[in-house]
Amino acid sequence: MKMAISFIAGIVVCGSLMFGAKTVLPIRAESDNQSGTTENITQSFLDLLPDIEKIYRESLTMPFVEAESKIYDEDIAEFYGKLLDNTGLRGTDDETN
Repeated sequence: MKMAISFIAGIVVCGSLMFGAKTVLPIRAESDNQSGTTENITQSFLDLLPDIEKIYRESLTMPFVEAESKIYDEDIAEFYGKLLDNTGLRGTDDETN
Protein backbone atom coordinates (compact mmCIF):
# COMPACT_ATOMS: atom_id res chain seq x y z
CA MET A 1 0.00 0.00 0.00
CA LYS A 2 2.82 2.35 0.91
CA MET A 3 4.52 1.57 -2.39
CA ALA A 4 1.41 2.39 -4.44
CA ILE A 5 0.95 5.72 -2.65
CA SER A 6 4.62 6.59 -3.22
CA PHE A 7 4.31 5.71 -6.91
CA ILE A 8 1.20 7.88 -7.38
CA ALA A 9 2.78 10.73 -5.42
CA GLY A 10 5.89 10.50 -7.63
CA ILE A 11 3.75 10.70 -10.77
CA VAL A 12 1.92 13.75 -9.40
CA VAL A 13 5.16 15.51 -8.41
CA CYS A 14 6.88 14.80 -11.73
CA GLY A 15 3.80 15.84 -13.68
CA SER A 16 3.53 19.10 -11.80
CA LEU A 17 7.25 19.78 -12.35
CA MET A 18 6.88 19.17 -16.07
CA PHE A 19 3.78 21.38 -16.25
CA GLY A 20 5.57 24.11 -14.28
CA ALA A 21 8.64 23.94 -16.51
CA LYS A 22 6.45 24.07 -19.60
CA THR A 23 4.78 27.28 -18.48
CA VAL A 24 8.02 28.98 -17.40
CA LEU A 25 10.45 28.02 -20.21
CA PRO A 26 10.09 29.65 -23.63
CA ILE A 27 9.73 26.48 -25.68
CA ARG A 28 8.25 28.15 -28.74
CA ALA A 29 10.40 31.22 -29.00
CA GLU A 30 9.55 33.47 -31.92
CA SER A 31 11.64 36.11 -33.58
CA ASP A 32 10.99 39.15 -35.72
CA ASN A 33 14.25 38.94 -37.64
CA GLN A 34 14.24 37.76 -41.24
CA SER A 35 16.97 35.14 -40.92
CA GLY A 36 14.62 32.61 -39.34
CA THR A 37 16.72 31.99 -36.25
CA THR A 38 15.63 32.91 -32.78
CA GLU A 39 17.55 35.07 -30.36
CA ASN A 40 18.29 32.13 -28.09
CA ILE A 41 20.39 30.45 -30.80
CA THR A 42 23.60 32.38 -31.08
CA GLN A 43 26.50 31.97 -33.45
CA SER A 44 28.69 30.67 -30.63
CA PHE A 45 26.45 27.63 -30.22
CA LEU A 46 26.45 27.00 -33.95
CA ASP A 47 30.24 27.12 -33.98
CA LEU A 48 30.32 24.13 -31.63
CA LEU A 49 28.66 21.89 -34.21
CA PRO A 50 30.99 20.06 -36.62
CA ASP A 51 30.71 20.68 -40.36
CA ILE A 52 28.83 17.48 -41.23
CA GLU A 53 28.77 18.22 -44.96
CA LYS A 54 32.55 18.63 -45.10
CA ILE A 55 33.11 15.44 -43.09
CA TYR A 56 30.76 13.50 -45.37
CA ARG A 57 32.37 14.85 -48.54
CA GLU A 58 35.88 14.05 -47.31
CA SER A 59 34.89 10.54 -46.21
CA LEU A 60 33.59 9.81 -49.70
CA THR A 61 36.48 11.29 -51.66
CA MET A 62 39.42 10.35 -49.41
CA PRO A 63 39.77 6.74 -50.69
CA PHE A 64 39.97 7.94 -54.31
CA VAL A 65 42.58 10.58 -53.51
CA GLU A 66 44.63 8.07 -51.49
CA ALA A 67 44.41 5.56 -54.34
CA GLU A 68 45.84 8.21 -56.67
CA SER A 69 48.96 8.45 -54.53
CA LYS A 70 49.52 4.68 -54.93
CA ILE A 71 49.62 4.81 -58.75
CA TYR A 72 53.23 4.75 -59.99
CA ASP A 73 52.65 4.63 -63.75
CA GLU A 74 52.60 8.21 -65.06
CA ASP A 75 50.07 7.59 -67.84
CA ILE A 76 47.61 5.84 -65.56
CA ALA A 77 48.11 8.48 -62.85
CA GLU A 78 47.40 11.24 -65.39
CA PHE A 79 44.28 9.44 -66.62
CA TYR A 80 43.11 8.81 -63.07
CA GLY A 81 43.70 12.49 -62.16
CA LYS A 82 41.61 13.63 -65.14
CA LEU A 83 38.93 11.14 -64.15
CA LEU A 84 38.81 12.54 -60.62
CA ASP A 85 38.61 16.10 -61.98
CA ASN A 86 35.85 15.29 -64.48
CA THR A 87 33.72 13.40 -61.98
CA GLY A 88 34.15 16.01 -59.24
CA LEU A 89 35.74 13.59 -56.83
CA ARG A 90 38.76 15.79 -56.32
CA GLY A 91 37.64 18.72 -54.21
CA THR A 92 38.95 22.21 -54.72
CA ASP A 93 40.63 24.18 -51.96
CA ASP A 94 38.25 27.13 -52.35
CA GLU A 95 35.10 25.19 -51.40
CA THR A 96 33.19 27.10 -48.77
CA ASN A 97 29.89 26.66 -47.00
